[in-house]
Amino acid sequence: MELRQLEYFLAVVEEGSFTSAAARLYMVQSSLSASLLSLERELGTELFIRGRRGTELTDAGRALLEPARAALAETERARDAVAEVIGLLRGSVRIAVLALPRAIDVAETIHRFQSEHPGVDVHVLPAPAQRMPDLVAEGQVDFAIGPRIPRLGPGIRFTPLISTPLSLVCPAGHRLAGARDVTPADVVEEPIIDLARGSWARALFDTWVQESTLPRQVRLEINEWLTLQSMVQRGMGIAYGPDACIDRETFPGVATATLTGAPQWELGVLTRDEMLRGAAGRAFLAAYLDRCRPVCTGLDAAAVTTSS
Repeated sequence: MELRQLEYFLAVVEEGSFTSAAARLYMVQSSLSASLLSLERELGTELFIRGRRGTELTDAGRALLEPARAALAETERARDAVAEVIGLLRGSVRIAVLALPRAIDVAETIHRFQSEHPGVDVHVLPAPAQRMPDLVAEGQVDFAIGPRIPRLGPGIRFTPLISTPLSLVCPAGHRLAGARDVTPADVVEEPIIDLARGSWARALFDTWVQESTLPRQVRLEINEWLTLQSMVQRGMGIAYGPDACIDRETFPGVATATLTGAPQWELGVLTRDEMLRGAAGRAFLAAYLDRCRPVCTGLDAAAVTTSS
């Protein structure tokens, strides 16, 4: 059994199909399939149920999942440990993110970090807020940048970056554009473009409406924040979102309104309640927090990089 076979196995699991996994790994699908067939022959069992709609794990495949992740993680830590001793910074960084305010976007940190450390691979994994604590706890990502949700789980630390109210997003010229203290009664009859379930902003908005006991109908859902703002700008409906995440520069035709009793959306860094194992992950997180510090009050980078 080779480590690359375990890497291929996990890529198929995470992507849901051999085609998508091959594209992610920049390899021909036939080569990927041949490598995993060889692994199955060596183990004496099938790992996947192959079908038109993608792949599913067999019982044997599910049994291999955690040992495969652990083996690759241990190998990466061994490489990082050797590189750290000889003064090199190499390895990989995996980050779970969602739509971020421009002021603390992770893209600028990635650009500068890879210029300084070309030996480090950075992988950005878009993920819903509700899934982030599990990704961090399971070690599938080094850390996550997302909202504070009630269920963080044991062993997860949240370091706040910003706190911003939920705001109404509407086309410029809409009757609610610029309004203050908008109530649920003002919006429930409007065509609302909803964020997908699993979004923390969606959960906050649903709770805000439900507290008024007014019924509302979900007519349209979208799971991409920039597309949602584009739809609002084109007059397809109104929406909602964290005020600091509304991109007024890219979407000048979008206006906002404040909500009465607006819920607060708090964004921060989720880490395991222990030191990040990889030197590359620690260095990247320190660089990101250093970039965020000018716009984030009370941010203590040392608290994260040395004790989380």
